[in-house]
Amino acid sequence: MSTYAAETGSNLETSLESLYAQTVTPDQMVLVIDGPIGDDQEEVIARYRRDVRIPDMSLVRLPKSRGLANAMNVGLEHCQGEFTLRMDSDDVCAPDRVKLELDYARSHSEIDVIASWSEEFYDDGAPSHLKVAPVSHDAVVRALRWRNVIVHSSLLVRTAALRHVGGYRATYGKLEDYDLFIRLSQAGFRFHVIPKVLVRMRSSIEQRIRRGGLGYWLNEIRFRIDCFRSGFLNLRQLVMITVMYSVFRLISGQFRRRLYALSRVPIV
Repeated sequence: MSTYAAETGSNLETSLESLYAQTVTPDQMVLVIDGPIGDDQEEVIARYRRDVRIPDMSLVRLPKSRGLANAMNVGLEHCQGEFTLRMDSDDVCAPDRVKLELDYARSHSEIDVIASWSEEFYDDGAPSHLKVAPVSHDAVVRALRWRNVIVHSSLLVRTAALRHVGGYRATYGKLEDYDLFIRLSQAGFRFHVIPKVLVRMRSSIEQRIRRGGLGYWLNEIRFRIDCFRSGFLNLRQLVMITVMYSVFRLISGQFRRRLYALSRVPIV
């Protein structure tokens, strides 16, 4: 997990508690502090460093913010286990997330990357949405050619696989997780998605608005061209996806939020 100045102590506390309260707790917690943070977060971190439910909290401080990809790579250097589990500082784990993902990984040695479905919830009271994804490896890889169907904060991955591909890259802005999944698939590592909500993802209108604009669009195009050059996409797929995402990234934030909602299932 990494946290940064814009996070709140309340969100961080909720996220950490959902990890510390797992039915099977992690052996180690690696928390990267990506630049200076406020006293509210510092107080939360100090309290959980004394919490023995997870025996080892490794705290890594970066003097200035370097972004998620770099923070994750620094954190990866400190991960000591066979498996690495990802979590965001404002999301919430289901109580049995670690147990279910770990049990699956240990009983399926051919699978390297495990994720789950998720629920997106809004602090403003807007209806929650369910984000689903294909389950089997082949179906996941087919879907990845068109969009990112893997929930980053639901990830459990074999640490050796993550290190084999060199961890994260900051080459394409906020697409570091999508880029990672494609490189893992091209390196021959296999995926499975557990068809159950194991993570609740905090969302907001502002997040939807940030996922657009000229800069995001340019990174998206460069990313897709790289996917074509590496053989992950063919020419027809490249053209179709470029047209679709050019419209998606350049429309207004409100329209973009509506399109996001169409790809999710409302939770009644």
